[in-house]
Amino acid sequence: MVNINATLIAQILNFLVLVFVLAKFAYKPLLGMMEERKNKIASDLETAEQAKKDAEAVKAEYAAKLADARQEAQAIIDNARKTAQAAHDKIMADTKVEQEQYVNAQKEIIATEKKKAMDEVRAQVISLSMIAAGKIVEQKLGSEEDKALAGKIVDSIMK
Repeated sequence: MVNINATLIAQILNFLVLVFVLAKFAYKPLLGMMEERKNKIASDLETAEQAKKDAEAVKAEYAAKLADARQEAQAIIDNARKTAQAAHDKIMADTKVEQEQYVNAQKEIIATEKKKAMDEVRAQVISLSMIAAGKIVEQKLGSEEDKALAGKIVDSIMK
């Protein structure tokens, strides 16, 4: 059984005084410090959440600017391709025109040279015909009328 004596009562009184002193001087400041710590943590969490939102906003803005820059770069590339294609087409058209002009000029030169050659051949054929006819008839055919007649004959042969 429990003996109640003065030591036990003194211990109970000491315990109660200690609880009162601790409650008065230690418990309230400790609760205050804990409340202050709780408020600081809540404040830090709010600050971190706001910083996260700010970072996401900056990231979204950066992504939008990056997309705009990519779109602008693509537009510049497309414009450069169109310009290069237009320049290519113009150069090809100019080259084709120059080529046609060159071919036409060469055709004219060839036609002129052909006409000269034909005229020379005609003159030689007439001359040879006159010589041959002169030897056959043994007389000299040299009048202009004879040459014209021989020219007509050669022209009819060459056609």
